[in-house]
Amino acid sequence: MNEPKQTETVQVVEKVSAILSPYFIVVVGLVLADSNFLIGIALVFVGVFSLLKLSWQDVQTGVEKVKGFFAEKP
Repeated sequence: MNEPKQTETVQVVEKVSAILSPYFIVVVGLVLADSNFLIGIALVFVGVFSLLKLSWQDVQTGVEKVKGFFAEKP
């Protein structure tokens, strides 16, 4: 009888975690960027990608489109 309430609570916690964790990653990256620039900036990029729901494939596709736009056309 306790199962539905527990699974509902778990679902709510998962949703809240999915919303807050990218912001937390960005904030930690910004704090670390002062002392360790490389790790801080890496965390900021990971957090921003997570916030925007981007993947490396999306980034690669965008870069290819930009390269194609600037490529010489015969």
